[in-house]
Amino acid sequence: MITVTPFGTAPDGTEVSRFTIEANGITVRVMNFGATVLGIDVPDADGALADVVLGYDTLDGYTALNPSCYGATIAPSANRIGGAKLTIDGVEWKLLANEGENNLHTDLEHALHKRVWDAEVDEAHDTVHMTAHLAHGELGLPGERTFIAEFSVAADGTFRIRYACESDRRTFANMTNHTYFNLAGHNAGSSLDQVVSLNASQFVVLDEHSVSTGELRDVAGTPFDFRTPKPLGRDIAADDEQIAIAHGFDHCFCIDDFWPAGHLRPALHAEDPASGRVLDIRITAPGAHLYTGNFVGDEHAKDDATYHVNDGFAFEPEYYPNTPNIPSFPQCFCGPDHPYESIIEYRFSTI
Repeated sequence: MITVTPFGTAPDGTEVSRFTIEANGITVRVMNFGATVLGIDVPDADGALADVVLGYDTLDGYTALNPSCYGATIAPSANRIGGAKLTIDGVEWKLLANEGENNLHTDLEHALHKRVWDAEVDEAHDTVHMTAHLAHGELGLPGERTFIAEFSVAADGTFRIRYACESDRRTFANMTNHTYFNLAGHNAGSSLDQVVSLNASQFVVLDEHSVSTGELRDVAGTPFDFRTPKPLGRDIAADDEQIAIAHGFDHCFCIDDFWPAGHLRPALHAEDPASGRVLDIRITAPGAHLYTGNFVGDEHAKDDATYHVNDGFAFEPEYYPNTPNIPSFPQCFCGPDHPYESIIEYRFSTI
């Protein structure tokens, strides 16, 4: 079942809608400003519901603030691009240098997470279909492009996001979702006691500016080894140069068993010992960025909560950061004969 309600007016005067999708005891709220996940209500081991997604109560939080990109669809280029430039078919394309000499999330003020998407409801499939368009050269990349975000909840309660990009010429697309989770509840405080495992044997190494160097390092013997479940906070302050660079975990993990054609495979399993809530995430992308909210800090957030550092963690499926500048990485250039697609599935349960 999908319910549509008004959610305010964007700065350009466009009306924004909130879409509530319910199935099998799970309630997901999304909006078409930024194709953003607003909240997810799931039961704990005793059946008590809580919203496990960090965010704001009103549209103003997302339009005027939201430096943490709560719930946002990041596109066309997620994460960091070294030197804020890349080459496509011999032509150099320049992005906004918004983090020193580098680019982060395309444009934090004008990219697709700060725009109103067109939205249609497919009641038969409990799906909200959103689209956004960019002209050739807009936001620094080629192609007349259509970006697609589909949000659905299956009969078994699985929340699914499908991202796609269609372009009339070869371009670069690397979309992700930037939802922060706290399985104890969005306003429950630190998430560092939540127990996480990742199906990742390697992670992407960063330079001093948090840009991917091209090195993939084995997690064995490092704080980045989540192959066996452990609390998020166990190694977050370890004596490790990569931890020091990011002030915690803010790294892309290479999720095992990637196929270029894209197939869903397990990426993350998380449990909250206090509430008994469990989250499993499956992805098609080669990697996923684990961010432990190392710079989160917001007053008067959802339910008038105050969020502090580490109060939620983001898990952002993606092609590896800076991938167009590192030929050895899996690539996500796309075009008329090779559209881009990425699928993320979130499954909630209890211990």
